[in-house]
Amino acid sequence: MALLGWILPATPASAAATATLVTGTVIPHNPPMDGVVRLDLKVRNDTANAWAARDLVHLTWKGGDVKPVTADARPLGQAVASNATMTLTLVTLAPTAVGDFTLTVELETGGSRLQIGDPTPFHLSGFLFKGRGNGHGLGMSQWGARGRAGAGDDYKKILAAYYQNSRIDSRDTSGMVRIALTHGPIDLARPWPRVFGPMPFVAEPVIVDGYPLLSGASSELLGFEASPGGHMDAFVQSSDGTHRASVAFSRPLVIHSAGAAGIRTNILQTMGGDFRTGAEQWRYSGELRLIPKGGTNVLPVNVLPIEDYLKGVVPAEMPPYWGVEALKAQAIAARTYAMHKISGGGDFDLEGNQFDQAYSGLTEQVKASSDAVDATKGQVLTYNGQLLSALYMASGGGHTENSEYGFIHWNHGLKPAVNLPYLRGIADPLDRAPSWQVGPFSATDAAQILRNNDEDLGDRLVGIDILQKGPSGRVLGVRLRGSSKTDEISGPVLRAWFGLPDTLVEIVGGG
Repeated sequence: MALLGWILPATPASAAATATLVTGTVIPHNPPMDGVVRLDLKVRNDTANAWAARDLVHLTWKGGDVKPVTADARPLGQAVASNATMTLTLVTLAPTAVGDFTLTVELETGGSRLQIGDPTPFHLSGFLFKGRGNGHGLGMSQWGARGRAGAGDDYKKILAAYYQNSRIDSRDTSGMVRIALTHGPIDLARPWPRVFGPMPFVAEPVIVDGYPLLSGASSELLGFEASPGGHMDAFVQSSDGTHRASVAFSRPLVIHSAGAAGIRTNILQTMGGDFRTGAEQWRYSGELRLIPKGGTNVLPVNVLPIEDYLKGVVPAEMPPYWGVEALKAQAIAARTYAMHKISGGGDFDLEGNQFDQAYSGLTEQVKASSDAVDATKGQVLTYNGQLLSALYMASGGGHTENSEYGFIHWNHGLKPAVNLPYLRGIADPLDRAPSWQVGPFSATDAAQILRNNDEDLGDRLVGIDILQKGPSGRVLGVRLRGSSKTDEISGPVLRAWFGLPDTLVEIVGGG
């Protein structure tokens, strides 16, 4: 948004019996549609009567046809004597539309409306995204599961609605699962985020396989630092800050808790919204593997039994107060998703984040969520006897999507994804997640977002044309019209570039 002020012309000195604009500015001069506009006005009361604090100031946006588009009013806020001058600061939102508009300011006092200055002209442009849903649109809607549970559906009925012609079967879940705690390796020698603490650490007491010297007292920390050779050293830090028992490691460091509280560490990728002291440290059961990945980079992997893992997934994915049956449905979907992904190859099976399933270890475990896991132990979803791909998302926006319109590509036309017969889009009226709005983006800001993603279409984005939608109404492909050239991209790419929660979106505006 260009924060360029516009100086308003004063009311001619010959005007009488009016609200005289002495000076005024508008910021910004060229707001995007639905953007914030601020007016700073110096107004003189050139009427014979005083203005009351309860008198109303009216702001009216009018279109090119001079018809009102939006209007609002607020009290003047202070009494103003005849011939006195006051400073008036007003903030309003531009209309959610593009084109030529004017903004009129009037004071309603003594049964009359007095115009303050001339109407201010604006040309509004930009892009606003208004939509519903949150996620890829495939499989179970968590908000929908909540609504269905509240309407009396049990977990079997909930799952049958979202995974069509599926069955609930039993599987042996006594094995282990490996969860990567970060999205890719993390550099333990990088400047450590202050909110995480002074250094990366694992709280003692712990047991480190093959390194008995690295076991310490409860007041000590197992810390990490770069060696002179550029590799990682592990050491024990005493409560007074001194280091002892420094050990270089070039193979996975396997750490076990020495107590029932689990492994407590600040080796995280991101924090949640809780920045209170202690929130930067999460706790995990099982073992923590720090796998060297070159230089001072390590991949932290939590290894634990599958059912214990699920007790860290369900509360991270769904609030525990959303209903017992919804929690059971979540537990089975999460268990199925995990079992479908476990392969035994590589360093890990799943990531503990949005790339697979949210996972908070022991940190957020609550009884309601753990009870749902225990009550459905071993239960998974199958189709024709095979584990299905139990995709789910926060909200389907009232209608989920067919699998072939989910993870698509676009290359001068739709390149559909795989058709999975159990992932069919359904109307979901009990999904009552709130709608959302992203933007507005000015035409120049939108063009910069494209350039940030190696898509240079000129200094302004002129328009976004929807080329195709899926059965649910989700955008599959769009044409981007820039000031110098055009291109076509998929709906999921548009979502990623502009930070949209979903592709179930209405695009308002133009450049």
